[in-house]
Amino acid sequence: MKKTALILAAAAAVFGAAQARAEVVKFGIIAPFSGPFAVWGKQFKDSIDAYQKLNGKMVNGHEIQVIWRDEGAGDASKSRQFAEELILREKVQMLGGFTLTPDALAVAEVITESKMPTIILNAATAIITRKSPYFLRVSMTLPQIIKPLGEWAAKNGIKTAYTLASDYAPGHDAEDAFVKNFEKGGGKMLGKDRIPLSVTDFAPYMERVLQSKAEALFVFAPAGAPSIAMVREFDRRGLKAAGIKLLAGGEVQQIFLPSFGDSVIGTISSVHYTESNQRPENIAFRKALVDQAGPDTVPDMASIAGWDGMNLVYETVRALGPRFTGDQAIAFMKSKTYESPRGPIKFDPVERDIIQNVYIRRVEKKDGILINQDFTTVEGARDPWKDDNPNAK
Repeated sequence: MKKTALILAAAAAVFGAAQARAEVVKFGIIAPFSGPFAVWGKQFKDSIDAYQKLNGKMVNGHEIQVIWRDEGAGDASKSRQFAEELILREKVQMLGGFTLTPDALAVAEVITESKMPTIILNAATAIITRKSPYFLRVSMTLPQIIKPLGEWAAKNGIKTAYTLASDYAPGHDAEDAFVKNFEKGGGKMLGKDRIPLSVTDFAPYMERVLQSKAEALFVFAPAGAPSIAMVREFDRRGLKAAGIKLLAGGEVQQIFLPSFGDSVIGTISSVHYTESNQRPENIAFRKALVDQAGPDTVPDMASIAGWDGMNLVYETVRALGPRFTGDQAIAFMKSKTYESPRGPIKFDPVERDIIQNVYIRRVEKKDGILINQDFTTVEGARDPWKDDNPNAK
């Protein structure tokens, strides 16, 4: 009896020690779930929920808990407020999200002071990661994905072009990347218009493009209601009928294609994730999304960022345990190389920006459904802006 009691006591002590070591790792995400960019929050959440449904919520006995905050219609001050709340009150170990550039910039000082590892799931202005050593980006930069499009246009018979870009930092990055590389290849710009974010009527701008007789129009607007309105106006004002070719980035993601109908067939775009690719990782990813969010769910840039961001969180906890410093987490994450549903990815060890393939694709209709079809791949694309501006802060 005494021996049995000792065995039971020892087992209880071991179990108790194991229970004491089990901890909750909190991942705070700030994203829009209301307002004109609410689709981003929904896509982040669907993919992260799908990842946890497929992989479980436990990593080596530790629970990964996601805490969501709705920053609404791009209110940067609210992003900072939520970051402070998540760090100080919720005691999160990592932050993520940040759809728009101002949201990310608003928290740079907070995360630097708190040494909080922060995964950017979208905000795409090139300079962001230089604003804090605790930023790591799993999305893209605009120069990274638009440079190949400018190069492609110049090499494929387009001699003149016009650009329409939203007048804020990502729009400037996109415009600059397209123009610089189109002109470097011998193309000529006939006009460059920057459109205030408050503008909802794009007709006057499209009319100027039409009158310019440019062979192609490159557009950039924040993905969602603004980008949909801009692309619709391209067809409505007769630019397609006039033979002008539409060039874009994320404005014609698969999730938005039903908003346009057949008018977007033939549109050329360049991005880092094509929804219809047949990689085994993407097939598994899409199945997990359907299992989580239903048969009508459509993946996009936000979905793949949420999925890959969550993978980094899990891998960090698996390698470092539930307690780690911001420096340890960032050092580990930027060392990772793996196969994503988008293709192979790794990170610049200095800039903490993702290095990935960029795909040139064309909108086509297959089996009655509009999809993007890759036809050119630029492998291992870096952010060219940082290479061109090594000292910019």
